[in-house]
Amino acid sequence: MWRFGELEADTAARELRHRGAVVHLEPQAFDLLVCLIEHRDRVVSKLELFDGVWGHRFVSEANLTTRVKEVRRAVGDDGSRQHTIKNVRGRGYRFVAALHATPSGSSNGLVGRSDELAAVDAALDRARLVTLIGPGGVGKSSLARAVAHSAAPRWRDGVHLVELAALEDGAHVVPAVAHSLGVVLDGTRGEGAARSIAMLDALIVLNNCEHVAEETTAFVARLLGVPGGAVQILATSQVSLGVSGETILTVEPLAVGAARELFTVRARAARSSWEGVDDERLDRLVAALDRLPLTVEMAAARLGSMTFDDLERVMLEPQARWAVSHRSPARRHRSLESLASWSAALLEPSQRRLLTELSVFAGGVTATEAAAVVAPGEPVALVRLGLSELAERSLLAADVGGDEGETRYVMLSTVRSVAARWLDESGAAPEVRDRHATVVTAALREVDDLLRTPSEAEGRVRLARLVDEVRAAHRWAQRRQPERAAQMSGSLFLAAYSSLWNEPATWSAELLASEPGLSLPGAQLTAAGAAAHRGELVGAREQAAAVAEGGGRLRASALELVADVALYQGDLEAAASAARALSVLGRELGDRHVEAFGVVDAALARSYGGDPAGALVDLGASVGLDGLAPSDVAWLAYTQGEALGLDGDARAAAHAHRRAIDVGSAVGNQFVVSVARTSLADGHARAGRTHDALDVYADALGDFVRHGNLTHALTAVRNLLPLLESIGDHRSASVLAGAVSDDPRRASYGAEADRVDKALAAAEVRWGRSQVEAWLDEGRSYEQGFDRLAFEIVDQHRHA
Repeated sequence: MWRFGELEADTAARELRHRGAVVHLEPQAFDLLVCLIEHRDRVVSKLELFDGVWGHRFVSEANLTTRVKEVRRAVGDDGSRQHTIKNVRGRGYRFVAALHATPSGSSNGLVGRSDELAAVDAALDRARLVTLIGPGGVGKSSLARAVAHSAAPRWRDGVHLVELAALEDGAHVVPAVAHSLGVVLDGTRGEGAARSIAMLDALIVLNNCEHVAEETTAFVARLLGVPGGAVQILATSQVSLGVSGETILTVEPLAVGAARELFTVRARAARSSWEGVDDERLDRLVAALDRLPLTVEMAAARLGSMTFDDLERVMLEPQARWAVSHRSPARRHRSLESLASWSAALLEPSQRRLLTELSVFAGGVTATEAAAVVAPGEPVALVRLGLSELAERSLLAADVGGDEGETRYVMLSTVRSVAARWLDESGAAPEVRDRHATVVTAALREVDDLLRTPSEAEGRVRLARLVDEVRAAHRWAQRRQPERAAQMSGSLFLAAYSSLWNEPATWSAELLASEPGLSLPGAQLTAAGAAAHRGELVGAREQAAAVAEGGGRLRASALELVADVALYQGDLEAAASAARALSVLGRELGDRHVEAFGVVDAALARSYGGDPAGALVDLGASVGLDGLAPSDVAWLAYTQGEALGLDGDARAAAHAHRRAIDVGSAVGNQFVVSVARTSLADGHARAGRTHDALDVYADALGDFVRHGNLTHALTAVRNLLPLLESIGDHRSASVLAGAVSDDPRRASYGAEADRVDKALAAAEVRWGRSQVEAWLDEGRSYEQGFDRLAFEIVDQHRHA
């Protein structure tokens, strides 16, 4: 039950009530409201809402908009007075009303931490970096999550939890944060992209920093050093980060009374008939456990298989393997590891093997996912039972509220260190890690298959859940099985290229550098895709052309990339040739995605070559929408919009571009969304709708800055110049022209080049050649990136 204002949402009865009276909501509208409430700590993307409300069935964005309006009417909200559901432009929706109570039967799980919660909340009022320090098992992570959850409405851009415990080394810290926020951070764009993060009104929770403290500290210092930055950091670590301005809060062990209460709660969960013991005995036991929440929970869980007397004898025995002779934070940490070892050592052999082999998983795992790695050939039901038993002993944390229909289990970092050591000592580590990599490789192939079908949204959700495992498996395979690592890279090409996710390209570049003598086409292709987005067109086209000499799906993806780059370079004949090869190959492979892109690239080449009417005929005759992935539908809509615009039908072009944006947004295809926004903005500008054009340009340029797509940012900037000239801002137009005039990433051609020349000519007429040259020089010397400069100019005009 959730209560907000005079309303209550009863999930058991599936009813929304106002002062006790039922308010009518269609089932999908009620599901949408519940989804927003459950994730009220952050902005919920449209993709998540589509998946959470409609499952994996593709529906249009109009369905979502209709349900949002229905909920708003029911709660007395509207589009301008957003006191319950806030629309975060370009990101999604967020529930912002204050809740009077948590869902019935639920709790944040914290006992005796009210003072600490208030202290952290107050610290975030006055500091941009707050670090919770303390020994392992003291409850830093639980406290950070509770704070982020309760205070989430304070941050317009949401709360982003980044679990660093799953990372093998510090090199993955920045990519993990960037992926969580949807920002590209690569070696050539570090400062600009860091600024994008720093300017967010968001809270980033960096959980478990200690093993990657050096890299975390450097990154946090970089963020906090950006002038005018707003982002806040809540970190948990066993040591402080040492960044200037850091507020450090030490999380102490529980007070005696709170530790006693926690033990009692967990003991009765393990054995409902347990009647307790006198306070003196229980206080002595929890003192021996250092009153750490995790050690208390682990010990209490043993009451499911032993009496309190037995537990007391083991815990208080001076020679017990977990005991250490002196008290200090170090002792507490060793006690926790030793208690984890002791708890695991009491397992049956089959349970111990299960725990040991589970340590290869970097993140959460369901029984179905675990079975293929830790128990190949065994019934999933047995694995599910084993995982449940480990969770009952507090060796795993169980999330029973997931949206997959299965409980997801997470191994605590301290337990993982023990289990991983046992795995290495057993000699089975290579075999288990090989199975893990095999399963991940197969899962990525399945995701790639789904992305090419109407079930694309399902594929993207599955990939999001796989990221931690992919990082771990790819890194292991780089060292042991480079060909398999390259297979993973190849399966990631479409997902990474379409969502502007740069991390797989970084892995691929590392792999290619470490194995220069091997043929690794999958890695070569994924690296080439990222290079194309960065504007390194010559190298990208050469790499893609080399991969296109092969066969199968990799050849198709390589031809797709060759066609794209040829279009960027104005080589329309080469683009058309690649498109024809794609059409043939798509039919051979039975791959509708490949067929669709043969049509898209051919029609774009024909439109830009001066025959948009012919392109429209081809689009109408060549491919139907049945069986296509939403992204392919979006690209066809974008291509139709380009042809309609060049054919003189501006209104129909705008409609097609908006459809491309809506469909692409629904599945998280940032590539098509960004380029369609650029074209839509250009259409608004040419129609004299200046305010609308500035709004859409701001969205498009914000995307390019965030995701590092410099190739299309150049097009947006060059198309923006006539708009600036039309509103009399010749200085900004000239400075921007200077910023891109010598850019080697992409030569301007055709109508795009004409617009730049006309804008500069108009400035010269008004201000003279010498003034325009001075502005051009100013632009050439600008070091922060032309895309950011353009965004700031547009943003200033929007708010003027």
